Amino acid sequence: MKNVLISGYYGFNNTGDEAMIETMSMLLARRDYGLIVLSSNPERTKELYNVQAYDRYKFKEIIKAIKKSDVVVSGGGTLFQDITSKKSIWYYLGIVKLAQFLGKKVCIAYQGIGPLSTKLYRRMTRKTLNKKSVKLVALRDEHAINFAKELGIKEEKICFSSDMIFMMEPPPKERCLKILYDNVHGFKEGQKLIGLSVREWKDKDRTDLFAELADKLVEKYNARIVFFPFHKPKDAEISKIIMHKMKHEDSAILMPNRYLPSEILGTMGLMDINIGVRLHALVFSAVMNVPTIGISYDPKIDGFLEMINMTPVCTYDEIAVDKILDYVENLMENNNVDYSEKIEYFKRIGTETLDKIIKEL
Repeated sequence: MKNVLISGYYGFNNTGDEAMIETMSMLLARRDYGLIVLSSNPERTKELYNVQAYDRYKFKEIIKAIKKSDVVVSGGGTLFQDITSKKSIWYYLGIVKLAQFLGKKVCIAYQGIGPLSTKLYRRMTRKTLNKKSVKLVALRDEHAINFAKELGIKEEKICFSSDMIFMMEPPPKERCLKILYDNVHGFKEGQKLIGLSVREWKDKDRTDLFAELADKLVEKYNARIVFFPFHKPKDAEISKIIMHKMKHEDSAILMPNRYLPSEILGTMGLMDINIGVRLHALVFSAVMNVPTIGISYDPKIDGFLEMINMTPVCTYDEIAVDKILDYVENLMENNNVDYSEKIEYFKRIGTETLDKIIKEL
């Protein structure tokens, strides 16, 4: 059996990134190909997704994984950037360079790119990705594509790939309803459900504002607020702080860390509205065709919302509670959101990207 190796932010309990493993392993298995993952927690990755997994921190393990693969995919997230850590660009470009040294074909796919703040990092990225062994630079939004072109990546390599999560499939509705009733205790049919996915950003404390927003939603709609933490434990911790600050804490629920990404996807599909800071929370909501409100902290949020003909309601720097409430009211009253045509398009583009990767096997 031929194998695809993926290098990304895997094994860190980030639901959006883990969704890439679950979706890609399912799609490759249907075509009789195997998936190898470089993970920070290889044993758990193997157990959850039935894939081969190797320790991303051990050089010998990385070499072994690359040698077992037939094509190396660098993807999921925004890997070639220096805003979160200077180590990221060295690590992920290093994996690509190792694959090139070992004679493997490489595909950059299902990810963003940038920002890169220094000439050194820009030159390193351009030189590495322009090598002949890199067959594809498939990026998930126009902002990333434009940045890659400005960076000097050869235009014949660059294409739009969307996000692999658009190809994700939820479990049967009965399973999703069971998850809902297991966690939202005392839920009454017809009661409004509002999903909320938050994160910390640059040590800016917005917990008071999120608590105020959640309380006002409870008071106005008699809603249950369901917190979906996408990066555990950090998102769960900030969600708990917000819940404890709420006057109506008994109306808030924190989804536990025991479900597969596809199960979270299906459960978010049962919400009336989803409000998100995390990119993949917004993607999950749109895939399930649930009205989606985005709060921007990064250009990738703006890029995704633009793709579904929306704009952020506000930024993380300036959380506008009243403006968010106005958006919610409009969506509750009109309920005319339909992302299905866009989602089908993104699924098709994502599948075409996978076809291009498989052609390199």
